[in-house]
Amino acid sequence: MSHLAKLRSRQIWKMPLFLFIFLVLVFVVWLAGIFKRPAHFRTVQIIDDNEISQYLTNEILPEFYNKSQSGSEFEMTFSQEGINDILARHIKELRINPDVFSDISITFKKGRILLAALTSWHSYKFIVTAVFKPSVNEEGLTAGLSKIQTGTSTVPFAKEIIRRRVLYELARSSRESDLVHYAGIVLNDKLMPREFSFNHRDFRIKNIEVEDGKLIIGFVPK
Repeated sequence: MSHLAKLRSRQIWKMPLFLFIFLVLVFVVWLAGIFKRPAHFRTVQIIDDNEISQYLTNEILPEFYNKSQSGSEFEMTFSQEGINDILARHIKELRINPDVFSDISITFKKGRILLAALTSWHSYKFIVTAVFKPSVNEEGLTAGLSKIQTGTSTVPFAKEIIRRRVLYELARSSRESDLVHYAGIVLNDKLMPREFSFNHRDFRIKNIEVEDGKLIIGFVPK
């Protein structure tokens, strides 16, 4: 065998080895990411003072009412901090077992809504994040559940597991059948009607935009 042929043979033998080492490294990084704390996760202190969120009563509802009086299209901007204040004050009403899901919070990133929570499996604690990309068209609106992350790693088979676990927990503990119904629509990524009523008036959601730290929704009075 010539020197050139030996060199080619050695290179061909090395290629599968390099590929194997690369795949092992990718798997190790992915596995390590499962136990990492993502940057958007926060420890949530449940506010149990039996008071309705002032962000809801003093800002969102009055602004929506005032803007809707014009009879023309308008936009509302919902802050990440305000939405999490509502969540922290009213999470107990969902009756979610804190041993199953706790530290539930929402983060707005450009084009995405991150719903994060702490959960456990066989005594191991994980931070799970559902990534939504909401959209609106003529047929309706969708929450756009695109993937489930555990830690900082995407877990392909986790979407169905988390979906079933959330719906089971809500169905078991919640007295509100509507809550279970809408949670099923969101988690199964089904179309939702974009029309709704407020203060005896009908409205249609025109558009949804997600920016860093805020959610912008356009409304059209009917």
